[in-house]
Amino acid sequence: MRSRSNSRPWHKPGAWLVNPSYWDEDALAARAGMPEQIKFIDCTLSEGDDCVGHQLNWNTRLELIRRLDEIGVGEITMPSHATFDEERDLVRACRRIGIRTPLVAKGPGIVPPLRGERWKDKLDQHLSLGCEVVSPILKWPFEDTLSDFAGSLSKQEIVDSIHAGISYLKSKGVRVVPWIVDAMRTQPDTAALFFAAIREAGADGVYVVDSRGNSVPTATASFIRRVRRAVGPDCDVYVQHHNDLGVATANALAAVEAGANWIDCSVIGIGDRGGCVALEEAAPLFEMYGISTGVKLEGLYELCMFVQKAYGIDLPPWKPIVGENWNKEEGAGHFEGSDLAEATIGIHPRIVGREFQGVIGGKILFGRERSSAATDDPVFLRELLAEWKMDVTEKQFSAIVARSRAAVATSYGRFYITFEEFRAIADGVCAPE
Repeated sequence: MRSRSNSRPWHKPGAWLVNPSYWDEDALAARAGMPEQIKFIDCTLSEGDDCVGHQLNWNTRLELIRRLDEIGVGEITMPSHATFDEERDLVRACRRIGIRTPLVAKGPGIVPPLRGERWKDKLDQHLSLGCEVVSPILKWPFEDTLSDFAGSLSKQEIVDSIHAGISYLKSKGVRVVPWIVDAMRTQPDTAALFFAAIREAGADGVYVVDSRGNSVPTATASFIRRVRRAVGPDCDVYVQHHNDLGVATANALAAVEAGANWIDCSVIGIGDRGGCVALEEAAPLFEMYGISTGVKLEGLYELCMFVQKAYGIDLPPWKPIVGENWNKEEGAGHFEGSDLAEATIGIHPRIVGREFQGVIGGKILFGRERSSAATDDPVFLRELLAEWKMDVTEKQFSAIVARSRAAVATSYGRFYITFEEFRAIADGVCAPE
């Protein structure tokens, strides 16, 4: 952790612009426990398996792991719906191709109360996969969570099971980061008791999950502060948010501001139901606001395009970072200067491996690109031709506009033309006889 009293807003014209209020005294005080660095645990493989109708084959799984390793995520969760033999072989294949990122075995279930010795069999099965990290899931009926353990299962039985299960895993020399099922629907004092027990048992971190996507940033921040106090400053705090209500990335930022230092994410947000925190959204957002992630931002777009194709997913054109229209605006849009050096939007597309594209569509061609325009004349097109030093007659200009409108109307699937295509039309009209 660090004090941010002397920090300055990360304005980087040409790269990104942020809201300077983030560095006001009250905002600094609200996130006093925020780490200056966080890491991502990527769950694209495991959550992709949970996404109905979108599973990968052996080759695409291995290629995705290679790309995740290259882009700089902190850990990679292995596919949890593969057979044990297939998952074990996949881990071995990762070793052969030189994957350096630690691999995570999701599971097994630890179901209190633990009796006899058979409960160790499931733990041993996950240990045999050969991953560097094991994330056991502490499970019990949801009715016990709702009643705050007023039924047959007591809190002490859970604490005892935590100590037995986590201690056993740690004795095997692996990194251990346990989940608590329905963590964010557990009473905060009870959750803090369980997470403190996990830390006392020797776990390397705790995994807080909003697995049904029902939290909001204020609740997330309050809950994570409680967890951080329970486990102390040296225990890693992982947080998973699902995106059922569209606030997963906002929740992830709130969790980090409250002291979490690992965020669960997936590429293009793929996941069960509404999906998860999207790596390509969260990583640039954190970096813009002064939180280092270790992710190579310039490779995000290419990674997302691979995942989209591998899973066979259609994306809405306005999808942040990777949507077809995200880097396009009619005219110069929110950019100033002919070289587009001064970005006045949140982040320049080139930061994530794209380029800004000014295009020409109906808004410009029918004179609606300026709300203050007193005429239907396409003002921007005249300015563009003047910038190119093309002195056209009114007859030529009318022909250029007519042909451009026809080109846009027949550009099926996009309904715009690029500046280069417009220039070609203009050159054709103005070519000497």
